[in-house]
Amino acid sequence: MSFLYNIIVVLLVALSFGAQEFLPAIEFANHARVLLPPVLFFSASLTVSFPMMLFLALFTGLVWDARHLPYKPEKPVAVESADLARELPVEKQPPTGTALPVGYSMFLFGVTGTLMQGIRPLFKRGRWELPVIMVGIATLLCLLIEFLMMSFLRGSFEFHPGLWTKLVTDALLAMLVSPLLLFMLHTLARLVHYEVRTEGLVYRFYGG
Repeated sequence: MSFLYNIIVVLLVALSFGAQEFLPAIEFANHARVLLPPVLFFSASLTVSFPMMLFLALFTGLVWDARHLPYKPEKPVAVESADLARELPVEKQPPTGTALPVGYSMFLFGVTGTLMQGIRPLFKRGRWELPVIMVGIATLLCLLIEFLMMSFLRGSFEFHPGLWTKLVTDALLAMLVSPLLLFMLHTLARLVHYEVRTEGLVYRFYGG
């Protein structure tokens, strides 16, 4: 029943973008918040095959960019966005013409999703300790790489005091929510009789 499971996961990722709009930001932590679509993607990457993970990365990345990337901005203004760079104060915004290209999120999700694929056997055995930690690390990596890319495009690397507060808080919130998402995916897989397969991830040597 992998087809049914994959369809439901794609629908859940799509719905998570709508739910993201209702999640409040934590003002004292530099407007950190639960980044629900990425966290759900990282969690789902533990359960699906590698080709399906790449499709999820493509889908999640395209919708993420369509929602958050400004198009042809006339002046540097603060944009309501869940990503790190565009939640900085106006004076920290990159100048016009330095917006990240559409599609960069697909690359970030593809790389981090590949990392999550490597620990699928742990999820299958019900060991969620490392997967939860890896969800936080993947979230931190995506935000940090995005910030570095924005800094490179604007020609200056300014690590303002609230940067690490936001990075760490976003990662911790991701780790806090991920057990619930992992439990939901585990329950869904059981309901639709979907088995998380780990063949191809680990080399098995059979002596002759």
